[in-house]
Amino acid sequence: MRELRLLPAAVLLWLVVMSLILTESWPIPVGLVLVGVLLAMVLKEWGQALLVGALTAVGGLMAWLRLSTAKAFTLSQPVHGTVTSTKKLDSGAQLINVQVPGYPVDLPVFLHSEQEVQPNTLISVAGKIEADTRVGIGEFIMSAQSVEEIAPPRGYAAWVNNVRDNFQTSVVDTVGESSQGLIPGMVLGDKRLQDVGETQLYIDTGLSHLSAVSGSNVAILVSSVVVVLYFFTFGPRVRVIVALLVLGVYLLLVGGEPSVLRAAATGMVSLLAVLNSSRIEPIHGLSLAMIFLLLWDSDLAIHFGFILSVTATAGIILFFPLLYKACAKFPGPDILIRAIAVAIAADLVTLPIIALMSGKVSMVAVLANVLVDAAVAPVTLIGLIAVVLSLLPGSLEFFALKLIEPFTWWIFQVATRCQQLPRSTLEVPAGWLGIAWVLCAALWIIVALHYGLAKIVAVAYLVLCTLGLWGNRAPPQVDPSQLQYVVIDHESEISQVPAGTELIIVTDPAGRAAQRPIITPDGVPVLYPQRDGEVTLHVDGSQHASDGRF
Repeated sequence: MRELRLLPAAVLLWLVVMSLILTESWPIPVGLVLVGVLLAMVLKEWGQALLVGALTAVGGLMAWLRLSTAKAFTLSQPVHGTVTSTKKLDSGAQLINVQVPGYPVDLPVFLHSEQEVQPNTLISVAGKIEADTRVGIGEFIMSAQSVEEIAPPRGYAAWVNNVRDNFQTSVVDTVGESSQGLIPGMVLGDKRLQDVGETQLYIDTGLSHLSAVSGSNVAILVSSVVVVLYFFTFGPRVRVIVALLVLGVYLLLVGGEPSVLRAAATGMVSLLAVLNSSRIEPIHGLSLAMIFLLLWDSDLAIHFGFILSVTATAGIILFFPLLYKACAKFPGPDILIRAIAVAIAADLVTLPIIALMSGKVSMVAVLANVLVDAAVAPVTLIGLIAVVLSLLPGSLEFFALKLIEPFTWWIFQVATRCQQLPRSTLEVPAGWLGIAWVLCAALWIIVALHYGLAKIVAVAYLVLCTLGLWGNRAPPQVDPSQLQYVVIDHESEISQVPAGTELIIVTDPAGRAAQRPIITPDGVPVLYPQRDGEVTLHVDGSQHASDGRF
C-alpha cells in the first residue's frame, strides 16, 4: 500500500485549509491536525505523524497568512493592477480578474461596457468597491466606472496575446460557427468566442471540461510528445525533459487560471509516471497534485472546479476496475467499453457535487462523453499544430483547422442533441435532503454494477428516458404582458434594468440563436425576439423556443 502513503496528508491538508477559510479561526484546523497526528501515533506510524503534522502546519500557516494579508489590505482608488483573465457574464457584463500588488488573490472587477481589455495589460480602475460576500480569501469586489490602460502587454505577454488573437482570427475565417467557440477553447483555453448559450450547452451535457483547457488536454499533449520521442529512440531522460519544456511553453501560452493550474498538476504527475512508472501509483500522483495545488493557491480548497477535478480523478482510480468488469459483459470493442467505464465512474462520483453546485444533474453526461471521446485527442494535437502554423506566413493553418473541423462539429452536435433530449437535466430538491438523494442513488448504482446487475441498470435507464419522452408535456404558459417587463436595445444594458423587473426583452438582432434559455443571475428571463424567434414562458420558470431548440 505504498501508493497510499501521501493520501492521509493530502486529504488532511485539504480539510485544514478549507476549514480555515470557512471559519477564519484556528480551533477546528488545529483540532484536525492534532487528531491526524495522534491517530498516526496510535497506529505507530511515526513517519506519517511527522509528515501529516509538518505538511498541514505549513499549509495552514500559508492559508492563514493569505487570509490575514487580505483582511489587512487597504484598497484605494484608483486601483492599479495587471489583468489575468476576462470572462463575459450572462448579464452582458465582463468579469475582469486583476492582480493587484500586495493582494494575495485576484480582484474581481465587473465592467458594464463593451470595452475590450487584454490579459496581461496594466490598468487603472475607478468605481464602486464592495465587500466580497463569496466564501474565500478575497475581501473585495469592484464595479468599474472607468478602466484606463496604463501599459499594454509587453515582451512574452504581448506575444502570447498576439498568438491568441491571430489564432482566433484564423478560426473565424476558416471554420463554421459550430466549431468557432470550441477550437480556441480546447486548444488554448480561449473562450472569447463562446457565448453564454454555448457555455451552458456544455455544462448541461457534462462536456464543460472540453470547452476549455483541462487535465485531459495536458495528458494528451504530454503523452503524445513522449510517444513521438520514443519512436525516434530517445532515452527516458530526454523524453521527460522535452515533454516538460513543451508543457511549460503550453502553460505559459494558455495562462495561469485555476483550471490551468489543475491541468498543470495533471501534466506534472504524468511526467513523474513516465520517469518512474513502477513506483508512481495513480493515488500517489493524485495526492502529489493536491498538495502542490493547495500550497500554491489556498483558495482552491473551496473552488468547485478543484473539488470536481479531484473527485472525478479519485472516482476513476477507485471505480474504473469494478465498472470495467461490469461493462465488459456487453458486446463491443474494448476501447468503447473502457470509455464507458471511465465516463460512468467520473459522472457518478461527481453527481452530488454538481447537484450542490447547480441544483440539477445531467442525465446525458455519460452518453455525451462516450460519443465525443474519440474526437478529443485530434482536436488537441492538430489544433496545437494549427497554432504553430498560424505564426508562419502563407495561412498554412487553414488545412489543419479544416482537418479538425469535423471533430469539433461532432462535439457540438452531440452536445446540442443531448441537451434537447427530454429530461436531459434533472432538478434536485433544494437543501441537503436533495443532495442526500443524489448520493444514495449514485451509491446504489455502484452497488448494482458491483453485483453484476449492469444490464438491469441499463434497462432501467432506458425505461426512465422513455417515460420522460412520453411524459414530456410543457406546463401552462405565462402571458408576458402580465409581467413587469423592460425593453432594451442591447444586452449590455441588462445590468441597468430597475429592481422588480420580471422580464427583459432585447431588441438587438445580432448574434447566433440561443441554444438554451437565457436568464440573469437573479433569475429574470431574457428574450431576444429578433434573434431567437418566438419563445414562450411557462409557470415552472422554463422557456420553450417555437422551433424546438430548447
